[in-house]
Formats: sequence, structure tokens, C-alpha cells
Amino acid sequence: MKKLNHCWVFADSINGHEIQSLALAAKITNCVTIFHCGIRQPWLSFAPRVLPRFGKNIIWKQQKPDINNAPDIIITCGRRMAAVGKYYTRQTGCKHVQILNPGDSLKKYDVLVCPEHDNLTAANVIASKGSLHNISISSLTQTKTHCPNYFKASKIVSLLLGNPAKSFFKDLDKISTKINQHFPAHKLIVCGSRRTPERYYSTIKQSFPSAKLVWLTDDDGNNPYKCLLACSDVLIISADSINMVSEACATDKTVIAIGQQHISPKHQKFINSVNSRLSTYSNYQKVNQPLVVLSEVASKVVHMLKNRPVHLPPV
Repeated sequence: MKKLNHCWVFADSINGHEIQSLALAAKITNCVTIFHCGIRQPWLSFAPRVLPRFGKNIIWKQQKPDINNAPDIIITCGRRMAAVGKYYTRQTGCKHVQILNPGDSLKKYDVLVCPEHDNLTAANVIASKGSLHNISISSLTQTKTHCPNYFKASKIVSLLLGNPAKSFFKDLDKISTKINQHFPAHKLIVCGSRRTPERYYSTIKQSFPSAKLVWLTDDDGNNPYKCLLACSDVLIISADSINMVSEACATDKTVIAIGQQHISPKHQKFINSVNSRLSTYSNYQKVNQPLVVLSEVASKVVHMLKNRPVHLPPV
């Protein structure tokens, strides 16, 4: 696959969206420039539609793109940044790759990368199994060299929490008991995410008194998430987090998705799509084939872009 030269990525405050955009951008282009921005109201509420005076109501966090030095492509993720991407596609004439369903006409984008469980079909849609990311066996091997020694000195079972339903947190004591029963020789580490509700922090800590570490905020030290992907023997993940389940499945670790009774039908479709890669408490696989998604999607994106018509910027 021959890479493109230059890419602009537009990103807002949603970390998961930025991860997906940057992962794809790094895979298909030699140079990536990221622009962080927000959108004023009422233009934000109408995104991905681009209303009059939209460009004057983008709030740039640092640098602003120079339309006189346009890239080969623009990559965006989510409906809000889809609007920014559409605006600058019109200004520059470059092609636009949108990740996730933007919620408007698919014909307005050169390429769309959407999860299989969205069930979107069109000539310019590429389906991905879960979310895009840069987690791989080689990247985790490098990560492991920088992890604290206690991550590497013993067997570890990790519990990774996203933003599960309220009913999930009522089962924490049962989850704790089950982990202790099935993995008595492992050290337990609990790791939350930016999306884990603060109101459950104390409940989480009380439910896992034997945990080696419970990480919920930066006050608990450095975020151990990537070290856990690299060093754990078993990864137990709340099934609501498509991003974390996708990243865990890209490792060679045993992966168990819990709390499936608390997730939406859409999330359940995703879990079903990777079910062959998942284990359960009673039937877990010690040898696992990593689920590789990014390389295949990237090749399809580059191929599709070559066959898309060139846009002409306004004169």
C-alpha cells in the first residue's frame, strides 16, 4: 500500500474519536497534522449540517488550518467533526474520510469507515469490526519495556471499566467474587476510563478490596491501561466499551466481556461479531489470535480514495 503524503485530522474533546482518526491517518499518510477545535452554538446543534457562517464559528484551540496548503485528505470522526471536515473539503477540494456514521447523506463523503454493527451499506462505506486503534503485538512489546516491574513479575487479571449501565454497578460484589474464584493465583488490577461515572468511584474501590491497584483518576498515579494490555494474562472488560473490547481483542491475551445483559442491542451486535475471539469464565482460551482490523481497513480506504472523483475548490 502506497501512503498518501499529507493528512489533516480535525478532533474535538472526545478521546475515542481522536484515537480512531489518528490511527487511520498514521497508517495511510506520511505526515499528519491534527487541529483541535470546537463549534459554537447553534452551529454545533445542527452538525453535521454546515450552516451559513459555519467557518467563522469554529473555535480553534491552537493552530488554524491554512487552506493555501491543503492536504491530500481530511479525516474526521463523529458527527461534529464531520461538519468541520465537510466545510474544509469545500474550501480546499481535498478528499474527506469520515469515521462513524455522521447521521446525514453518505453521498457527501468520499469514504466512510463504519462499524459492522451499524449495518450501513453504500458504495463508499467500509465496514470495520469494532473501532480503529493502533494497538498491536509489536506496539505492546514496546510498551511493556516501560511498565513498572510489578506488572511483569506476576500473573495479572485486569478489570477494565467503561461507562456501563447503572444496573452493572449493582453487580460489582458478584463480579469481584467471580474473579477471585476463577483467578485465585492472579493479582487483580482495576482500571476505569474517562467515561466511568465519578459517582461510582467509592463503590468500585469498596468492591475490590484485594486489588493490587484501583485506578480511576490521575490522583491514583499514571494511567496503567496500556501496561495492562501489554502485561495482563486475562483482560475482563465491561461490554459497553466497544473501543476497549476492540483494543483488547488486538492483543494475544484472554479477553472476557462482562455485563452483556446491561448493554444495548447495537452493542450486543458488536460483541456477537467478535464472539469467536472472546472467552468466558468457564471456557477461556489461553492461546489467542489477535484481531487485526486497521491494516485491512487502511488498504481499502486508500484503494477507494484512488477511485473517487477529484473535488474542485471554490474559485
